[in-house]
Amino acid sequence: MISEKHRVLIFGEKVFGLSKPKLSIDYCDVDVISFPDEYEQLSRLVDYDLVILDYSAFLERQGRDLWTIYKLEQEIFEKQMLAALKTGTYFCILHYDEDVPSENRKYSSSSDGYMSRRGIARCMDSQIGFRWLKRSQIRPLRMSTPVIDVILRRNEFKLYQEHWGASKNYFKPYGKGKFGDVMFSLGDEHALGFALSVRRGKILYLPCQRDFDRPGSIEECLTTLVNSIITYLTRSSAEIPPWAEAPLFSREAELQAKLSDLQSKIDALHENLQPYQIAKGVAFLSEYQFEEAVPKFFTTHLGLATLRHEEFKEDFWILNSQSEKIVIAETKSHARGLKKGDIYSLYKSREANGLDDTFPALLVVNAHLNTKSWKEKLRPLPPQDYQLAVQNNILVVRIEDLLFFWNSIVEGRHSQDELLSVILEKNGWMEVQKDGDFRIHR
Repeated sequence: MISEKHRVLIFGEKVFGLSKPKLSIDYCDVDVISFPDEYEQLSRLVDYDLVILDYSAFLERQGRDLWTIYKLEQEIFEKQMLAALKTGTYFCILHYDEDVPSENRKYSSSSDGYMSRRGIARCMDSQIGFRWLKRSQIRPLRMSTPVIDVILRRNEFKLYQEHWGASKNYFKPYGKGKFGDVMFSLGDEHALGFALSVRRGKILYLPCQRDFDRPGSIEECLTTLVNSIITYLTRSSAEIPPWAEAPLFSREAELQAKLSDLQSKIDALHENLQPYQIAKGVAFLSEYQFEEAVPKFFTTHLGLATLRHEEFKEDFWILNSQSEKIVIAETKSHARGLKKGDIYSLYKSREANGLDDTFPALLVVNAHLNTKSWKEKLRPLPPQDYQLAVQNNILVVRIEDLLFFWNSIVEGRHSQDELLSVILEKNGWMEVQKDGDFRIHR
């Protein structure tokens, strides 16, 4: 496995985007092959020490709702993978926003991780990453926003994790399944990055948040990734076998017990931090992702029921306990500040729904997305903006205002009923401070 130069294959544009990266990595000969255009150039996978591919490498989008599955090519590639794994090849499967089977406890069993049978069949057809997970009894799960703060378990991946180690997907074993080495975890049961030992080789599942509009960033990402895996590969070959990790010496047992206790405390702290990291992640979404995340935030964090549909232009409704629509709401995201057209858009949506000017309307804005600090992003709304909102009987909140109010609910200083009362009765700008105190600007 370890030779003077490692042979590395980077397979498919879903890994590197439309521009093929030019990689020069010490001690490595790197082949970059597009798919499907250069598929005929693919050598035998046993010729490589490391192969990097996408979780859905053989699923290609042809249009808004049209997809092509290269099923035969996927089956051939998978067969070659098994042959290569027998010789010790490492495979790295990158994930970021993969479709996952839904949960169905009525018609599924624990032997399938309670994944719906239809979802399993769909993912088996289109995702080479899922096919190996299914065999290993590892279930993929998905969040609406990327998990950006994880627990680092392998220092070889520290630099990679800091810059690219984020994903909406995470994983959990079921049945007899278990992770091998864990690179990035979410507490004790869930992982974003881990390894599966298959024959003499390994399959690594790693989160990868890529910016395909910046080829230089892709090259830096892949260079760091390859170096991290090669370092991990080299160290793994020199490590003692898993069975020998059990304490052999009395002092060793004492130290391991202390380390285990400290690690449990660290894991608990990281787990307690997760809701805050997930909440903050909403403040960096834009357009469709922001439109999808805000109603979910109202439901999951603020305890207010919502409804989304596309009959009119509004993004969502807030509902009362009888599932009646009591607030019409829109979301807007901007690289800079709020625009007057955002307020007029919500006014027109209210009008299009046949509602009078007194019907509560809420505008949630995510502004200053291109800033480099919280201080810049938390800039106040200018008076002309919230005064225009007053004139149109609309309440405006920044996403950060909602985050601070949610935190005050968590800490017991406010309640969701107080928030709902403000939304129903006030207009202008609701500014919320970090301590939860708020003020209505008119």
